Amino acid sequence: MAEPSVHAFDAPGRVGVRVEIPAGSLSVEAWAEPRVEVEVAAARGDERSVAAAEETRVSAAERGGRHEIAVRAPKREGGRLGISWGRGPELAVTVRCPEGADLVLATHSADLETRGRLGAVSARTASGDATLEDSVALSYTTASGDLTAGAVEAALAVKSASGDVDVRSVGASAAINTVSGDVRLGETAGPVAVKTISGDVELGAVEREVVVSSVSGDVQVSAVPGLVLWIDAQSVSGTMSSELDLGNEPSEPGQDAVELRIRTVSGDVRVARGATATH
Repeated sequence: MAEPSVHAFDAPGRVGVRVEIPAGSLSVEAWAEPRVEVEVAAARGDERSVAAAEETRVSAAERGGRHEIAVRAPKREGGRLGISWGRGPELAVTVRCPEGADLVLATHSADLETRGRLGAVSARTASGDATLEDSVALSYTTASGDLTAGAVEAALAVKSASGDVDVRSVGASAAINTVSGDVRLGETAGPVAVKTISGDVELGAVEREVVVSSVSGDVQVSAVPGLVLWIDAQSVSGTMSSELDLGNEPSEPGQDAVELRIRTVSGDVRVARGATATH
């Protein structure tokens, strides 16, 4: 198998990285160095993958005071890859970039793994899985890829058909739309909106309003201690349970009740008191 191509760029200040590959893997490590290093290799030893690695272009430009690094694999219709049937090319791309750098990934089925704290992350994939550490914001669109993430400081937005979603904490709003994937959010400091058909929903420690809509998935919502809740929960044929005392009024002047709106057809609904938020 051919040796990987290596590219290095000085990148002090704001940094954005964009990667466009058909399949394979993208590994991103955030470090304290003011530069970006990119390695591109064929993930397999077949002719298509080797050709795609050789024809992948890595470029750098400065726009508006921001260093932008682009990694673009050739389209399958162009270059030596040709138009043919069978398994497509797969690449293994490794990126080392400054902490807080923004990341955009466009792929058909490449897996994404990040280490360290990134800025705004946006990933669009058909079937690749994503495993991320911390980021400022996160947008993830997939058909069947699973998402596992650490702390998202600002907003989280996910659209998925059958992929599962598991995020440790969200500092602002969380909007998730799935068909059959399960959804698990740990701490959520902002409003949460989840819509699913058959996926289960578990919200670990909510602090703001929650809207959950499901057809057959089970729903469990846990609120942080001290929160006054206004609950509107309905299930046509599922069971309903709550650990909370009913009828409590706000204990502090001006304290508003937080709304929990839950709708499901056949799924079970459980409302519980969660742990104290750590942020």
